[in-house]
Amino acid sequence: MSDGNSKKIHSRSQFHLTEEQIRQLVKHAEKLRDKMIIKLLAYCGLRRFELAKIKIEDIDFHTNKIAIHGKKDIHRLATMFSDQLVEDLKLYIQYVLNNAKQGYLFPAVSSLNEKGHITEAQINRIVAKAGQRAQLHNPIPELKNINPHILRHSCARILKDRGLSLEVVQRVLGHLSFKTTMDLYGTKSISEMDLSFKTTMDLYGTKSISEMDEELQKKVGNVFG
Repeated sequence: MSDGNSKKIHSRSQFHLTEEQIRQLVKHAEKLRDKMIIKLLAYCGLRRFELAKIKIEDIDFHTNKIAIHGKKDIHRLATMFSDQLVEDLKLYIQYVLNNAKQGYLFPAVSSLNEKGHITEAQINRIVAKAGQRAQLHNPIPELKNINPHILRHSCARILKDRGLSLEVVQRVLGHLSFKTTMDLYGTKSISEMDLSFKTTMDLYGTKSISEMDEELQKKVGNVFG
């Protein structure tokens, strides 16, 4: 007999939104600020705290890079490979932030917030509200609302489905270890994992950052609008 109280064991990384669902999420965001939050989460696979801490001076529109302050105080450069994302971000800074040259990209909503930037809880609410307006439900069985982390999973899955290597996925997500990327988003069978790992190790170090950026732009581009 099966235990009625037992829960199905699964990995949350196996669930993700489709490209169209993410476009609907962006479409149903209330403000330009909210659209930018969702787009950056989806295109760059950012964690909430990474997004919250972005400063205007971290953004280089000459190279289309954003300096991200990640886990364990390790920094990386996120590539804005979508032309539309770049243009939207410029408009946001110009019209919402009044062409500010420094300060947080998403400033605190309340003066009581001593950190000076938007909180992770506020990011949760923005994403969840857009999901409700778009009538989307979180594909993870035990969750109801769309949350920021499902956008990170979706970013990885969509990159992989569009033919990007796990090496590129690792760089986009900022995983310190290739094994982490493989464990979360690798192929299913042992033989496929061995082949994928061997292929990636053979290629590792042969692709330059610019080559990976070109691959991202070519294979993904403006997929989320």
